[in-house]
Amino acid sequence: MIRLMTTKDIKAVVLLEEEAFSESLGYDFIEKEIKEHPFAYYYVLEENHEIKGYIGLWINDEVGQVVNFLVKKAYQRLGFGKELLTYAMGVFKEHRVGVITLEVRESNHKAISLYESFGFHQSHKRKNYYKDEDALVLLWRD
Repeated sequence: MIRLMTTKDIKAVVLLEEEAFSESLGYDFIEKEIKEHPFAYYYVLEENHEIKGYIGLWINDEVGQVVNFLVKKAYQRLGFGKELLTYAMGVFKEHRVGVITLEVRESNHKAISLYESFGFHQSHKRKNYYKDEDALVLLWRD
C-alpha cells in the first residue's frame, strides 16, 4: 500500500537511507519536508507493516521534481520501484504537471533504466553533485 508519509515513518525512512547510502538526509530534514514544505509530497510503500520504499516529490505549479526515491535493497527488482514511480506520476498528473526533473547517480543503471521506461531522458550532467560522483539530470515532458 502506498500512502502519505507521516512523522511516525521518519525513523524507518532514515534507517533505509543509512542502509542504502551510508548516510541520511536526517530526521529533522525529512520532518521539515513533510510538515512545513508547502510543495512537498512524500509517500511510503508499506507492506505487512514494513516500509519497503519511499518517494518524495516537489510540485510547484506545472513543474515537478522527484527529490528522493528509495526501495530497500532486499526488495529491489521486485516491482516496488515501478509501483512507487507509477504512483508518483499519477500525483504529478493530478496536479497537471507538464515537466518533471530528477537527479540520479551516473552509475545507477537500474534506476536510469526505470526512469527511461517512464519516458524520462537525459538533459545534462551535474558535476560532483554527489560526494563521489556526477549526477545525470533526467527530464520528462508531457
